[in-house]
Amino acid sequence: MRYKIELSYIGTPFGGWQIQTNAPSVQETLQKVLGTVCDEPIDLVGCGRTDSGVHASQFFAHFETENPIPSNIPHRVNRLLPNEIAVISCEICEPSFHARYSAIQREYQYHICSQKNPFTANTSWWTAKTPNIDKMNECANTLLGEHPFTAFCKGEIPNGNPLCTIFKAEWIRTDTGYTFTIISNRFLRNMVRSLVGFLLEVGLETMSKEEFTRVFMKAERAENGHSVPAEGLCLSRVVY
Repeated sequence: MRYKIELSYIGTPFGGWQIQTNAPSVQETLQKVLGTVCDEPIDLVGCGRTDSGVHASQFFAHFETENPIPSNIPHRVNRLLPNEIAVISCEICEPSFHARYSAIQREYQYHICSQKNPFTANTSWWTAKTPNIDKMNECANTLLGEHPFTAFCKGEIPNGNPLCTIFKAEWIRTDTGYTFTIISNRFLRNMVRSLVGFLLEVGLETMSKEEFTRVFMKAERAENGHSVPAEGLCLSRVVY
């Protein structure tokens, strides 16, 4: 039987979602606990691969078992998981459901605090600088639709396909600073953090809107610009 599991996690102590040899991962931690509770090996397939230190307020995975799973799985699993990971639900799903490939949209948010706050230090990036949100949103608006995002990709492009369809890209002011929300059918590696870095350069007037557009439209890996820290990034919604 195939099961769909929903969870959330703080990525700070992990090297990302995916299992790796040199750091603990969310996938490995959850698999071990599920295996203990279900009394059989569990192989989780996640809806994406968040990088080291990146968070997820909504994340889905699927797995299969030979036998029916015990009742009240979220409660049993949460008792054994570290505080940074929480299972929200676990239910039987269609055999055709795939946590990664069945997803049609994903939403990421990047949170910036304008004042230093020890209570949000691991879930937002603190900067005392004041960017021009109107200028950033003018550039963010040019991202809408289907475009190659080669300029903002780090490392290998998945399947050699740099095209992403952006449904929303917007900055808003919050009570504590600023939040950037972006919704797409898919994302390239490091794409959101790179985009945020470039947009902040526009907002801080170290890059013009015209320069940003040239970098974006050139569709070649950018040499300038920078990626913002991982702690401010969160996978916030997955749509099937």
